[in-house]
This record gives sequence, C-alpha cells and structure tokens, in this order.
Amino acid sequence: MDDGLESVSHLEIPRAEVWRRCRLPGPTDAQECRIPGFPSMDGAPGCAAEVLESAPQKLLRCRKLDMPCAETEITVRIEPANAAGWPTRVTLRQAGFGDALPRDILEAHWRQIAADFRLYLEREVTLPGTAWGLDLGALFRQTPVGLEATAIVAGGLVDRAGLRDGDLLLTVGPIRVHDLSQLWTVLALLPADREIALGWSRGREWREALVEP
Repeated sequence: MDDGLESVSHLEIPRAEVWRRCRLPGPTDAQECRIPGFPSMDGAPGCAAEVLESAPQKLLRCRKLDMPCAETEITVRIEPANAAGWPTRVTLRQAGFGDALPRDILEAHWRQIAADFRLYLEREVTLPGTAWGLDLGALFRQTPVGLEATAIVAGGLVDRAGLRDGDLLLTVGPIRVHDLSQLWTVLALLPADREIALGWSRGREWREALVEP
C-alpha cells in the first residue's frame, strides 16, 4: 500500500526561482542539501537530505537524513500548470513511512510541513523550531467526535489521569479538542510546570482529572 503524503501548489513564481528556493541556501554539494519546511532534530531550518535525483527546474528527489522520519523519500516536482506555462505547479511528496505512526498523525504533521514549505517558496521565510508541548504518553485516533486514546504508556500522563484504550479525549483545560492539530497547539501553549485538566468519556460516562506533568 502506498503510504505517501502529497501536496500540490500553484504559484505565481517562475520555475527557475522555485527551483532555487526548494533548497535552503548554505553549504551544500551535489549530494546533500537542506529542504525548507521539514522538521529536523538539529534545530536548524529545514531538514538534511541526500540528493538521489536532480533535474534542474523539474525534479528534486532526496532521502531524509535526520529525525523525525529519517530514511523517508522527499520529492519536489516542478512543472507548468497548463499549456500556457503559467502558473508553476509544485508537487511536494514524502513517502516510505512504513508502520511507524498512524496515518492520521502523519497527515496532521504533513499539513504543517506543506504549509511551511510553501511559505518558503512564496516568501523565503523560515520558522523557528515548533514547540510541540507535553508528551501525553499515548497515541490518539481521529474520530468524528473526538480523539480516541490508543497505545497508552504505563506511567504516562494519560495513564495517570485514568484514561484507558478506547476512551475519548474531549477537553484539555477548558478547551474542547476535536483533532490532532488542535491538541498539539493546546499542549504547546500550556505551562509545562502546572497541573493539566483532562476531560474524557468512557462509553456514556463523563470523567475528568487533574494531573501533574
């Protein structure tokens, strides 16, 4: 099964300029570069990548060298959007994740990566490293009504609050959380040294708890 994630943008930017911007400036060679928008554990903008294939103003295919998601393949395809040659269509793709993370978690991260990549192509702006906030000690599966807890880690924050696999996380503090992106935003804004209020449902029963980080 194809596990790739893809984003397509139509930009009012010449292909030669898109090609220049799809690699960050700095010390590079024919074999390695940094691609904007992608996270890296080293804290520098973009991610380190090994160049596998390069066709100027057409295609850049690389292997991500750093965590998170090291060894995945990143492809940037540049082409005219129509016969008139304008605007420029840019297809960004990342593949090769395997079974490391659930699809909904990958897709939530991908939306930010695609937005940050496009931001650099359009404005040449790089962002500082994103604060992801506290680790709740669980994975969450997106459902139409909230986030279902799975793979709860013994002794983690969610476990200490009393959630069990299958419980539906509904609130963090006073905020109703509907999806993973919203959850990460709320966690990133919470003080790391204060108790956290979690609210969830188990079947028809509403539960809540205050937990130390």
